[in-house]
Amino acid sequence: MRDIENDDDIRTLVYDFYDRIQEEERLGPIFNEVANIDWDHHLPRMVDFWSNLLFQTGRFKGRPMQKHFPLPIRKSDFPRWVNLFHRTVDDHFEGSRATHAKRMASQIAGTFAVRMAMADALEPEADSGESVRPETSDASSSSPMDPSDLRRL
Repeated sequence: MRDIENDDDIRTLVYDFYDRIQEEERLGPIFNEVANIDWDHHLPRMVDFWSNLLFQTGRFKGRPMQKHFPLPIRKSDFPRWVNLFHRTVDDHFEGSRATHAKRMASQIAGTFAVRMAMADALEPEADSGESVRPETSDASSSSPMDPSDLRRL
């Protein structure tokens, strides 16, 4: 087995990982039914995202965290995502870049979990006791420092 060496390798990783995500009992419905992902658009962007992280290509521009706030993501979903990513990497690759990719995935999941928990703590509770995460507004339309702006950090 070899290390992640180029965009074809990243493409293999990303496409296999998201195939697995779509089949996962908890994460699949979030991506397929709630977020209603356009996979033909999303997968090339995720290749750019990981290419940027692993090879500093500069091809990815965006704020991926904001897209996740409206989704019904629970704290317990992050280990699922990370474990699935790690297994996908391990099924295809080994080496320093593969290890780096797994480390980055863990850091991303940790950052998302913390920031989403912060946003939940700042949002009013729904009658059901579930957290409420409305879609984020455009920064230019918000007051100078609204607590919901923390979601943009």
